Amino acid sequence: MDILLSITVVAPICIYILLGIFVKKMKWIGEVGLSQTNKLIYNIFFPTIMFVNIYNSSLEESLNGKLILYLFIMFSLLFISLYLVVPLITKEKPIQGSIIQGVFRGNLILYAIPVLTTIYGKDNIAVATVSISVIVPFINILVVILLEEKRGSKANFGKLLVSIIKNPIMLGAILGVIVKLMAIKLPEVIENVIKDMSSAVTPISLVLLGAGLNFSKIKKDKWYLTFVCVSKLVIVPLVFVGIAYYLFDFRGIALATIFALSSVPTAVSSYVMAKEMDADGQLSGEIVAFTSTFSIITIFLWMLLLTGIGWIS
Repeated sequence: MDILLSITVVAPICIYILLGIFVKKMKWIGEVGLSQTNKLIYNIFFPTIMFVNIYNSSLEESLNGKLILYLFIMFSLLFISLYLVVPLITKEKPIQGSIIQGVFRGNLILYAIPVLTTIYGKDNIAVATVSISVIVPFINILVVILLEEKRGSKANFGKLLVSIIKNPIMLGAILGVIVKLMAIKLPEVIENVIKDMSSAVTPISLVLLGAGLNFSKIKKDKWYLTFVCVSKLVIVPLVFVGIAYYLFDFRGIALATIFALSSVPTAVSSYVMAKEMDADGQLSGEIVAFTSTFSIITIFLWMLLLTGIGWIS
């Protein structure tokens, strides 16, 4: 395993962010344009990702119940731990929401799958693909609940539930489940449009992220960024992989899937989601940029260690 793996996966993310910084320097987009484009991406394009993931999933094929149960339990425990610990770091709810989301929500689809494909080949990752398609909606539901609660409103459970269901990402997931359960085959032209829209989310979101970065604030956020980067890229994979190997005897593609899902940088969509749900959008953008950059080093070192001791091969 060499450093080309990490560079191949992470380099495009860094290039898009740099392109966004260049766009801002050239003044091709202003604050109003950024805000309007973020709303467009969040309300129209993001739901297509959830829909496509569910629509294309084949749960009958390579469904590893033990692996999925492990992921559900570990991500639930991670969420609860963060929910209890992060308020001890800061009392500001928008910052709490961005920090928790930054550690909890990884770039599973856009990062984990390429990593596993590079290791095992695209024809040998069915177990990982199914596991990811099942766990991603669960993670997104918890994040929506978190950010709704961190808005600081006094909404009761009923209003909170309505807000969650009305969330564009949740609507995409619900529609995907309905279409899947009813075995509806979309017309090819509609299917292609939805797939193209979902494919456009990542580059546009990353360019917007770069254009929205305010480097003068990074110094103020340095302790939050340090906490997220260390937790997300070092502590979480250490716990997830260690417990999986020693206590539950996971090996091969199953262990590699656990590693990939727990070690990837923060999801690109967390930046837009934070801005649209009243969390700290600036901090969320910095978290995506920093975790994506440092993951070049951490992914390489993790792979070097895990392949070296024979846990992943």
